[in-house]
Amino acid sequence: MNALQETTLAKRESSQPVLITLHPVLAIFGVLCGALTSVLTGQLLSVGLADVQGAIGASSDEMSWVSTCFNTATMFIGPLTVMFGALFGPRRILLWASAIFMLAEFMSPLVAHNVGALMVAQTVAGLAAGTYYPLTLTVLMRNFPLKYLPFGIATYALDILATLHTGTALESWYMSHLSWQWIFWNALLIAPLLIAFVTFGIPAQPMPKRDSRLNMWGFLYASVSFSLLYCALDQGERLDWFHSGTIVALFATSILLAIAGLVRHVRQPHPMFNMAFLRTRDFIILGAVLVCFRFLILGPTLLLPRFLALVHGYRPDQTGPVLAWIALPVFASAIAAGAALYRVDSRLLCAIGFATVGLTCLASSHLDPGWTGETFVVTQLIDGIGLSLALVGLVATILGKAVSLGALQNPINILTISCWFQTCRLFGAEAGKSFLLHFLKVQGDLHSTILGQHINGNWVTDEQVKQYAALSFSAGSGIGDATSRAVIELSKSLKQQVGLLSISDGFVLISICAATCLLFIGFLSYSPPLVPRGKS
Repeated sequence: MNALQETTLAKRESSQPVLITLHPVLAIFGVLCGALTSVLTGQLLSVGLADVQGAIGASSDEMSWVSTCFNTATMFIGPLTVMFGALFGPRRILLWASAIFMLAEFMSPLVAHNVGALMVAQTVAGLAAGTYYPLTLTVLMRNFPLKYLPFGIATYALDILATLHTGTALESWYMSHLSWQWIFWNALLIAPLLIAFVTFGIPAQPMPKRDSRLNMWGFLYASVSFSLLYCALDQGERLDWFHSGTIVALFATSILLAIAGLVRHVRQPHPMFNMAFLRTRDFIILGAVLVCFRFLILGPTLLLPRFLALVHGYRPDQTGPVLAWIALPVFASAIAAGAALYRVDSRLLCAIGFATVGLTCLASSHLDPGWTGETFVVTQLIDGIGLSLALVGLVATILGKAVSLGALQNPINILTISCWFQTCRLFGAEAGKSFLLHFLKVQGDLHSTILGQHINGNWVTDEQVKQYAALSFSAGSGIGDATSRAVIELSKSLKQQVGLLSISDGFVLISICAATCLLFIGFLSYSPPLVPRGKS
């Protein structure tokens, strides 16, 4: 162990010894439940929105705002979590947030027939759930004994990936065996566990001393700005982006508030947010990598279900089992990656993971209409392993860089980092999804135009129409009706081909994004490992 690493570890152990948990296993499960609750609730709501809509008889426009309210509230609370965490301590915030979250999710189905009341309930739930991700990352850095930290990181990464893959299957199980209310009441099964693990796994600490310079206006400017931007991204594709006055207003107001928040911070720096700590090359690069990583997840969670629905008519309850089993190899590879952190540079894990994802997405881009869910078994197995290696390595690199820069010497630095990467995570997910959906639409229009130019007036097309018409005519249809049916069948075939080509382009785009992540990782500087190499 070199001198810099020894100094870093000594500071970590001496700065806050009373905060190190005596129950690391319970703390690990607390981290697990925290991230699980936040990610799984959003995933269930997204997947089950159509089922809730059918149950309460709401319009699709109304229901689209329900998920937007939850996710926007999650974004809103991120910057404010820095202030609340510094004022009251992460343990208190997690306990209070869990109680509020359970109450809001319990009430949601009861008021669901009034869509406005459902939006309010989901906004409250989002405000509570939005504290979990940044504060559980804070707990990892402040409360874990170093020898357990790699497995805490693995648990944290596993939680996010496994939830994204199992959310669809869980929602379909709820609809088949229970009812649509359990899309919301699922929180009642997890949040009590979180409360128990936080209570017994994270040590109590005295109330932090209040700073007389405390002012929440800067945090409010940032929170509202991020929330409006997130809302614009979430609704942009549905409302046709800048052709909608609502989207233009959201973007414009977000920019103005961001400028106001920045000016205020420059003139009156807030004591509970260390902007200078984030202005390092490595943190900027890691933020960009995290945004890109959220884009990589869209391969198995968006493109694959879209392909199966387009070609084979898979419903969500059929797509769920295709994705759910991926959680098993993800579990094994995440634990293995956590163990590897004792001996391997976390940047190397990132590189291996991103390279693996890029290659599997490139292989998946060679789509064929004959492929079924079983065809993707091998590629999705490898892709799941690659994603878990990449995320474990990425989180470890973030924490290692934070420790090397002295984050553990000041709790404000830890909360600042957690807030920054929570913002990058949420924006990466929403911006990536919005961009990919728009990309698929543009590529679909392009392929439709090109294919249309080749089939119009083509003798091969005329022959196919005649063959379809002959089949329909022999089945008893008149010649006019038979020809109309033939044209409809040909249009369906063209639409499917256009969809296949655009999805293939989407997989290629994700592989390019993975290559970009590899390039970013190459620019990261070395940081001492969190745990001495070769020791556990």
